[in-house]
Amino acid sequence: KISAENAALRSEITQLRKTIVGKVEETHAITVLKEELAAITKDKEGLKERLIALRRAGKRDSDTLQTEARLQEITQEVEKLRGESAELEVRLKAEMNARKKLHNALQDVKGKIRVFCRIRPASKVELEQRSRVVVTSLDDYSVVVDTRTGQKSFNFDSVFGPTSTQDQVFEDSSQLVRSFLDGYNVCVFAYGQTGSGKTYTMQGTKDHPGLTPKVIKEVFVRLEELRGTASWELSVSMLELYMDNIVDLLAAPKDPRKAQSSLPLDIREDVRGGVYVANAVVNFAETEEELHRVLKQGLLNRKVGRTDMNEESSRSHLVITLTISLYNKTTDARTTSKFSLIDLAGSERVSKAGTSAKQMNEAKSINKSLTALGDVISSLANATASSKSFIPYRNNKLTMLMKDSLGGNAKTLMFVNVSPVEYNVEESIMSLSYATRVKSITNESVKNVESKDIMVLREKFRAVAEERDHLRRIVESSGIVVEEHETEEDLRRFKTCLLYTSDAADDLLCVDLGGRRIIKKK
Repeated sequence: KISAENAALRSEITQLRKTIVGKVEETHAITVLKEELAAITKDKEGLKERLIALRRAGKRDSDTLQTEARLQEITQEVEKLRGESAELEVRLKAEMNARKKLHNALQDVKGKIRVFCRIRPASKVELEQRSRVVVTSLDDYSVVVDTRTGQKSFNFDSVFGPTSTQDQVFEDSSQLVRSFLDGYNVCVFAYGQTGSGKTYTMQGTKDHPGLTPKVIKEVFVRLEELRGTASWELSVSMLELYMDNIVDLLAAPKDPRKAQSSLPLDIREDVRGGVYVANAVVNFAETEEELHRVLKQGLLNRKVGRTDMNEESSRSHLVITLTISLYNKTTDARTTSKFSLIDLAGSERVSKAGTSAKQMNEAKSINKSLTALGDVISSLANATASSKSFIPYRNNKLTMLMKDSLGGNAKTLMFVNVSPVEYNVEESIMSLSYATRVKSITNESVKNVESKDIMVLREKFRAVAEERDHLRRIVESSGIVVEEHETEEDLRRFKTCLLYTSDAADDLLCVDLGGRRIIKKK
């Protein structure tokens, strides 16, 4: 079934590619038309000046009459061309939007990490200081930076200028919600210097909600459409990486689950290569409002601080993970997937940030983790299909957390947020160069689906495991010494008998419980 879907998608992409070729030709025609319009407009202005000069001279000879007739003719022609140009502009905009969607679908099929760039508006302070704007968007795909040595251009899967809205940003990202509900792991993360607009893009404000609240809203809208044909469980965890330590933001000190949250928060991988954090508090939510309440409480616990670059600078990396287990009643299949929303702390120069001693240590920790992330990206970008290069995921907890999002099994979207002004041009170029390398990384996204037979086996396994744990608690509470098997031979021997009594003076009772040796003297 998946092969058939892929074949159909490839056929659709081939057809859309042909459409794009035609639209490119149409775009060229519009460009030529604009050039003609400019030439005619220039000619018209020249004739106007000549006519004014003749009128001032009081002449009404044949040259004047011819000039007036020609001017009227050109005016009509200009109005006609303007109408045609406006119509073609509307069509071109629609086709550009279609091309963008096709391009994103094609990158999705290839497994490429998509990279969107967002240029924030100049701040009030920057406008008051008359800071020069040097980062601009040429179109929906290109960014140009004016430097002392000339212009530098960068191309991305989508570019949002200073006037872009939160709705426009989400519109190009919303298809990832469908992938999430279809059983794919999804990751969206924002990268950029301090004060470049990452948290605004990911979280937004009450009046202008960002990607995270919009994703949550879209998830519940689509789940409502599935009501009656599917059942589901949706949960959320919320972690921050602060000073190289993982902090559970949902484990408040007065939380009755404190005992659970005091356990070590270990980063682990499941059998499919998905990353999760063991012992993290997980809250289940049945409504959008309930989920927002959980996240609101977690955000209050996040580390923020004021710097010269940002009034409320994030001092930690924030990782929000939505996990859904969705059972399709029609196909008897269950999918389990996660949606990671990651707001990275901003890279910053201490000399610019004007931080305290504590914040300097925070900045060093942030920059260290982002450097490790850069090393992983460089290794993945330089890796080839034929060579299995070493990828230094384990150099930092941040890269361990993002392992399945970079070169792993998730569908990943990166936002690179940049400042538009000259004061931050070096940081902007570094961020844009960083993001360009991410574009070359390919993930192997897989659908996390289980058939009815697998679910039955899993339930049986779970029942056996629960029974095993129950027996283990019984024998351990009776004072039985529990030892691990030392060799495979021990394991084989003890698995051949569930109960064995020797004729020796000190009889032994041997019971196998999930690969463990149970020994008790009579």
